[in-house]
Amino acid sequence: MSDGYVEWPDEYDSYTNWRVFKRGVEMDVYVKDDSVVCVACFEGCTLDGVCLIDMSPSELVVILGCPDEIGEAVWVSEDRRQVPYEYFSLGLQIWFEADKVVSVFCNATY
Repeated sequence: MSDGYVEWPDEYDSYTNWRVFKRGVEMDVYVKDDSVVCVACFEGCTLDGVCLIDMSPSELVVILGCPDEIGEAVWVSEDRRQVPYEYFSLGLQIWFEADKVVSVFCNATY
């Protein structure tokens, strides 16, 4: 990849065959067979001029409507628990921690 993205071979997923490229901490790009399949945003994810990062669940619902599914909480570390909101029709998976958006995954549709 170009534009300063560097591949992180240690994060290769042998189950999905996804390779991971990063540029700083704001975004990860997942690639399979030389095609982008997912972009993960951790800072500055903007939709229609509104930043989604740090939004509360109620603020997000005003912007995107009710999620198609709210997943079960996942412990991402010993002291951090996150909950995914799925918007299947939009290809979005939005993760909340302590009732604030911490990441947005934009997935390819098949």
